[in-house]
Amino acid sequence: MLVDRVRDLAPRLAEREAADPDRYPAENVADLVEAGVLRAPFPPELGGERCALLDAVQAVEHVAAASPSLALLAAMPLGLAGVYGLGPDVAPPVHRGAWAEQIDRAAARYRDGAIYAACNSEKGAGGSLAATKTTAERGEDGRFRLTGEKILASFGRNAHVFFSTAKTTPEQLPGCGVVEFFLVPTDAPGVQVLDDWDGFGMRSTESHTVRYAGAPAEAVLGFPNFVETVQPIPYWLCLFAAIPLGCAAAIRRTLSTPVPESPALRMRLADALMREEALRSYLHETAREWRPAAGPAYAARVLRTKTYVTQEAARLCAELYALGGGRHYTRTGNLTRALAASFAGTALRPPLPLALDTLVQQFSDAEPEWSTEAARHARAAERRS
Repeated sequence: MLVDRVRDLAPRLAEREAADPDRYPAENVADLVEAGVLRAPFPPELGGERCALLDAVQAVEHVAAASPSLALLAAMPLGLAGVYGLGPDVAPPVHRGAWAEQIDRAAARYRDGAIYAACNSEKGAGGSLAATKTTAERGEDGRFRLTGEKILASFGRNAHVFFSTAKTTPEQLPGCGVVEFFLVPTDAPGVQVLDDWDGFGMRSTESHTVRYAGAPAEAVLGFPNFVETVQPIPYWLCLFAAIPLGCAAAIRRTLSTPVPESPALRMRLADALMREEALRSYLHETAREWRPAAGPAYAARVLRTKTYVTQEAARLCAELYALGGGRHYTRTGNLTRALAASFAGTALRPPLPLALDTLVQQFSDAEPEWSTEAARHARAAERRS
């Protein structure tokens, strides 16, 4: 049902994207909110439909084929809804009641159209949570206040709440992990959203720098050591990987309509379709196995999947773009925007060099299982090309 609704919305989303690709897509975001896309992972009693990660991945791919920037925006609150949709039982018993109350509050705000946006990346951190410099200190009133600078804060001033990583101490938050997520209202004192984003391929996401100067958080997201206990990051990584895949599908469909007369061109497009389907199969297989606290083996698999799919989808976009010929070589054309968006903001979350370094380290200790998934898909793609 979720994928069907997104597919029905796609022509309208694409039309608005083409008309004004550099402007924040307020109408398109509103359509996703009204259609219940962003809250779909919540259970039905809270306004969602308990969609699985696989459904969310498919929805993001369809959105990306129509408007890649919108897909990157949507992936942030959709992923958070997926985490909330896990329900109270993922929390330790001592925190289960408070976590259930937070889920109810978040679901109500999602139903009212509030946007929860990611505000986590930092300069020099290289995508590593452990390298986070933003700090959270508990005041006498019991509230945590964040101080630090973030980059790539999706939605910018259009968000209502940022979920941000920050470091605190066990003295201030007993049982805390290396970092915690904090919920910070965007209109809170001490929150400064700059106007410095001019992203290649993702201009309309308004992913500006955000500076926190003692900005009060309304709550800790979840409970102490939430990131290590629930291990939610792979959920977002799967959603991110769907974006360049959607870009590749959009370019291929454009070049295939109408069907080219040249047999050689048709063969190239058929080859592109097979490569696209192989990437989609790999991503869907990984997303289908998502579960909370899946452990390091699954986290490593997601990193491999995300890295491979984003790299190969971006490569496919470039090859298809070149295949399209000079009539598509325009700065603001649909294919040009899809090509730029295929790697802008997606392969860089987390940065590709960090992902590759991590993969090299993991491969040195890899189990034979690796050859049964990533290598299998890689070999299949190589044979087809």
